[in-house]
Amino acid sequence: MTQNSHMWNVPNRILFGHGTAAETGTYLESFGAERALIVTDEGVRAAGVLDPVLDAIEDAGKDYAVFDGVVPDPTDTVVHEAAEMYDKADADMLIGIGGGSSMDTAKAASILATNGGHILNYEGVSNVEYDTPPTIYMPTTSGSGSEVGHWCIVRDSETDIKEEIGDVELLADLALIDPQLTASAPAPVKAATGMDVLTHAIEAFVSIKAQSQTSSLALDSIEKVGKYLPRAVEYRGGDDEALGKMARASSQAGMAFNGAGLGAVHAISHQVGGKFGVPHGLINAIVLPYVMEYNLPQVPEKFVAVAERLGEDIDHNAPVRREAYKAVRAARELGDSVRIPETLADTDAERDAIPELAANALNDGSLTGNPRQTRQEDIETILGRAFDGELEYRNVL
Repeated sequence: MTQNSHMWNVPNRILFGHGTAAETGTYLESFGAERALIVTDEGVRAAGVLDPVLDAIEDAGKDYAVFDGVVPDPTDTVVHEAAEMYDKADADMLIGIGGGSSMDTAKAASILATNGGHILNYEGVSNVEYDTPPTIYMPTTSGSGSEVGHWCIVRDSETDIKEEIGDVELLADLALIDPQLTASAPAPVKAATGMDVLTHAIEAFVSIKAQSQTSSLALDSIEKVGKYLPRAVEYRGGDDEALGKMARASSQAGMAFNGAGLGAVHAISHQVGGKFGVPHGLINAIVLPYVMEYNLPQVPEKFVAVAERLGEDIDHNAPVRREAYKAVRAARELGDSVRIPETLADTDAERDAIPELAANALNDGSLTGNPRQTRQEDIETILGRAFDGELEYRNVL
C-alpha cells in the first residue's frame, strides 16, 4: 500500500430492523449451512435474547449448538474452548450474539476453525491464511460496532495484555442488527456501551487516518448518541426510536473506525481493562474527556464540529480553541446524564499502575490514529488527570 492510500472494509451485507432476528434461518439457508455454533454469554442466554434466533433456525429446519462461555475481555483460553466446541458440534458456520466480547470470541474462533494453531499467533494485521466459515454477527448492545468490523481483541491469559487481530476474513458475511435485541440490557450497560459508541465516533473523526466517508459516519453517529443515549438508557418499553437510533449510531461508528482507526482513549482502555477487569465501555466513557483535552490543541476545528453535533451553541467569532472545549464539556455532561463516574478512582483501577499502563498503551495499535504525537509521559499525565478528575474546560468556559 502506498503512503497516501487508504483502506476501508465493511461487511458485504447488513440487515437492519426491529424483528429481523426472526430472519436468521433464511440466511443459514442462503449460506448452505446446516448446523450453526452460536457464541454468546450466560447472561444473554438467560435473558431469553436468543429465543427468536433459535426459533428461526428451527423453523428453517436447521440445527444449532450454543457456546455460552464468553467472558468480558475474552482470553485466548475462552477462544480455544469455543473453537473446540465448533469442531465437536460438527458446525459449519458461526453466529456471534451479544456484546463486543461475544462477537470477538466468535471471530477468533472462526480463525481457528479453518486455520488452526494458537489464536495469539494471528496478532497483527492480515495474518489469516485460509477462508473462515460463514459468519453472522448480531449485537445485543449498542456499543462495540464489532458486527461491522474486521478486528477482534483477545486477552493474553498470561500477561493480561489485549492483543488486536485484524483481517478482512473477520468481516461478517451478514451483520444482522435487530435493535429489539438491545432492549433487555441493564441501564448501566446501555450507558457504558453507548458512551463507547461516542468514543469510537470521536476518535475516528479526529484520527489522522480519517477519510471523508468515515468522518461523515462518525459525525452522524455523534449527533445520534447525544440526542438518543439518555432515552435509550431510560428505556422502559415502547421507545423503539431510541433503541433504533443508538443501534444505527453504533454500527456507523464501527464502520467509521474500521477505516479511520482509533486513538489514545482505546490505547489506554485496553490496558486498564486487561489489568483490572473494568468494563471497556466504562473506561472509555471516563477517559474520553481527558484525552479530548490532550488532543484539542492539535485539531481544535474538529472538536468545534463535535461540539455542534452534541448540541452546543458555538460562537464563531470567539477563539476556536475556546469553543473546542465545549465538545469536552458536552461529552462529560452526557456521561453525567447517564450516571458515568468522573474518575478512574471510582473504578477498580489502581493509581500505582500508571507507569505500567502507560508503557503498554504506548505499544497499542490504536494509538497510531491519535492526532497528537504521544509519549509515555503524556499518557501518564492523562491517566493522572483521569484519576484526579482534573478537566481544563471548567477553567476555560
